[in-house]
Amino acid sequence: MAVEQVLKVELVSEIHEHLETYKGTAKMICGGTDLCVKLREGHVKETVLIDISDVKALKSLSELEDGFWIGACSSFSDIVENPEVRLKFPGFWKACQSVGAPQIRNKGTVGGNLANGSPAADAAPPLLALNAKLKISSKANVRWVELSEFYLGKGKTILDVNEVIEGILIPTTQGPYQQGFEKLGLRNALAISRLSVSVYMVLDEFQLIREIRVASGSLGLSPMREPLIEAFLIAKPLNEQTISLGADAFSNVVADRLSGRSTCAFKKEAVKGIFRAAMQGGYYEA
Repeated sequence: MAVEQVLKVELVSEIHEHLETYKGTAKMICGGTDLCVKLREGHVKETVLIDISDVKALKSLSELEDGFWIGACSSFSDIVENPEVRLKFPGFWKACQSVGAPQIRNKGTVGGNLANGSPAADAAPPLLALNAKLKISSKANVRWVELSEFYLGKGKTILDVNEVIEGILIPTTQGPYQQGFEKLGLRNALAISRLSVSVYMVLDEFQLIREIRVASGSLGLSPMREPLIEAFLIAKPLNEQTISLGADAFSNVVADRLSGRSTCAFKKEAVKGIFRAAMQGGYYEA
């Protein structure tokens, strides 16, 4: 089915109006790095495109009272070039820097990356590790959703046909922490992740792991937290032995999850190195 109409908007309220008017037959486009490919391949059933690329309210990056706000239409280049993001969220910054080529980073948006529901979304694991939540709105309602509750399966999310992601809020964290991200693709550049891992970690005064959140991509039907690995690592000392045991535990989780799949043998071994690298992420003194 071909696109019959393109609607250019500048306000969030206009998005709401059009989504309500063309409910189920409209799709939003901003960067278009994924959607244009689907259009060319004939995989888009909607007949109306709503171009939201000029909605300034969806492009801001700013520190708020309760966290750091990332507008859904912020490009990966916007994020990579923001010194505050690089300082405060090193794992998330690294993930955004790893997305495609400069041309893709200039056009691709973090909101679109999440909304696609892809298991390989680079932005998702570090945002999951940071306990990020999404502001989702329609003409009649605004709701806040934990990113960990956003995905329903491969290519599926809780986003309704008349809703738009306005942005992402990374909650304020007190005290120092580490955050790392690592991914493995088929080649060094322009690669979709074969697997990725992000770690958020807080240590106590004895260098024991007081708090840890581990998230993965391309190891299931959607990006996800890894509660078994978190439970295994909590209260352990941060040293080479702990990291090595954690890598082995992660390998076992992957082996169980992907049992019978052709990728299992590769991923259960590869995840060890990716996890180890993510555990050595950047440090931020909050």
